[in-house]
Amino acid sequence: MPEGLPFYLADYLDLVNWTGRAVRDDKRGAIAEDLPPILERIGITRAAWQQLAKDFENHFCSWIGQAEHVERACERGGRRWARGIRACRRPFPS
Repeated sequence: MPEGLPFYLADYLDLVNWTGRAVRDDKRGAIAEDLPPILERIGITRAAWQQLAKDFENHFCSWIGQAEHVERACERGGRRWARGIRACRRPFPS
């Protein structure tokens, strides 16, 4: 088996999306058919997601998302900053 998945990331994301939308008796729920794919909903491109996933541990430590949300989480947790805040500004729209 080669390192990683033997297909393109875009194909893997389509598979995960399709699986999440499957309705089965042994599953609690499903992603509604009328919802757009997850990357579209969170406003991030496939290329940006791939870069995040590839270098995740190098950029982030505790939180990831819109920089403003990460800043608020820091405030609530009594922290002055979070590792990766600058990296959050690139792929996630405000």
